[in-house]
Amino acid sequence: MDQFIIELGALLEKTLAWSEEFKKGIRNYAFDVDDEIYEISRKYNKDFNKDDLNLFYNLLDFYCDAIKHDFKRIDNNYSVLQAKSDIETLKNILGNNFVIELPKDLKDRLKNI
Repeated sequence: MDQFIIELGALLEKTLAWSEEFKKGIRNYAFDVDDEIYEISRKYNKDFNKDDLNLFYNLLDFYCDAIKHDFKRIDNNYSVLQAKSDIETLKNILGNNFVIELPKDLKDRLKNI
């Protein structure tokens, strides 16, 4: 399980680094978070269509789509800046606890999108 969490954390870091470069004009459209998550799910036999893993997937997918299309908001009540902050929070949680447990406020935000 630890290696699975480590890879998820690395994907969060990769996503944040990609988005920063994208915003600076290095528009790497080849980066596909869906493919990255698919590979992790296959490698560790994890279902990203359930529970917190689904919310994790949605957060990254919505965030990457918003970055690619230069959107400022993912939803009326959810900005790209908030999503970035949530990804950073999740990265810290994974790095410190080696568990996937989304904070209640983050779960609530993602469930409402």
